Amino acid sequence: MTLLLAKFMGAEHFGTFAVLLALCEVLLLPASMGFASSLMRLAHPLYKNHQHALLQGLKRVYLGAAVSFGLIFVAMVLIGYRLASPQALANEHLEYLLLIVPLGAIMQCQASFLIAVDAKRRGLLTQQSLFEILTAITCAFLYFKLGQLHLEIVCQALVVSISCVVVSQFVLIFPLLKKHKPAYQTRHWCSSSLRLLASGAGVALVAKLDVLLVHHWLGPKAVSVFYPAVVIAGLMAILSNAFGLVLKPMLLKARVDAIEVSHLMRLFWGCNFVFAALLAAAAYPLLALYNEPQLESGHTLLLILLLAQLVTPLRVCASSAINLVGEPLYNLWVLLFATTVTVLLAWYLQNHYGLIGIVWAFCFGFVLGAVIRAWLVFKQGYLNLSCIFSLSSQSVKAQL
Repeated sequence: MTLLLAKFMGAEHFGTFAVLLALCEVLLLPASMGFASSLMRLAHPLYKNHQHALLQGLKRVYLGAAVSFGLIFVAMVLIGYRLASPQALANEHLEYLLLIVPLGAIMQCQASFLIAVDAKRRGLLTQQSLFEILTAITCAFLYFKLGQLHLEIVCQALVVSISCVVVSQFVLIFPLLKKHKPAYQTRHWCSSSLRLLASGAGVALVAKLDVLLVHHWLGPKAVSVFYPAVVIAGLMAILSNAFGLVLKPMLLKARVDAIEVSHLMRLFWGCNFVFAALLAAAAYPLLALYNEPQLESGHTLLLILLLAQLVTPLRVCASSAINLVGEPLYNLWVLLFATTVTVLLAWYLQNHYGLIGIVWAFCFGFVLGAVIRAWLVFKQGYLNLSCIFSLSSQSVKAQL
């Protein structure tokens, strides 16, 4: 999707779209009131115990939260962003977020719901692939028909694509649940979701904070140089999402099998290194596909980002263990500390080194957060270090 839009929109307007897309992703989790993250933890036990009445009630609660809370929260944030942003282009067509974000929150919630009720392939397909494919096809059709894509047209295409995915998810979910009068545990569901929201919303913000700060400090042209590197490095998320999907049910067991987790993590570390090496080797042609306006600068930024991604297995394992086995608020405290250090470092380095200084600061913050989470997981006894770092089975047994 972003590859086509980079070609269709031009560098400066694509930079503005990248900021709008980053805002969308930041707002999705709070718009859903945390249910996009908590449904795996809430819905999976209900499905296993055939509590379909509670599943029906849970479905209504997350839909109501995404629509009502999403609209109110997004409206407040957009008003604040309009007042605070010094970049004039950032204020163009932001009103479309009032449609895109609540619909996107529903899409994310329903994808998580599908995964929780053992429809993993359909959940992942609608969460990661279907929306992007539909948007790319729609934008390509409009480009060849109109000859040029403006930001407003792209926003309209996003609304149409998300709406199609949401409808398809309704169709997929309907036959999975038996018809029952809905039952509710609203207070428990909301309190559980809000605890995950506290850390999850921060994670979503920090994941896109680099794009927002580059736009704020250096403008949309700098974003057009930086964003292709971010998207290509972000392909690592395909691997981490896949392994995370396998890891989370292991951590939800009454007694975690440390040897099983260790075997999975060994494979995760190996695949992560190979995937990062492949992206680094293909850096120049991938950036060229995005019409990277400053190819050498983009290549350097991408290599720095990929270097930080080498600790992704550590971060995924530690963060999942804290959320599913331990206290989710630990993730929030780590996030606040690491983000504060990162932003202060980015502010200092961008004055001296510009864009590359911001990238180094955020990579340092990414590694710092992963290391602190791993230390917490070990200290609290959620997992031992042999599991996380996939040492030999003998070492795992010895620590057990």
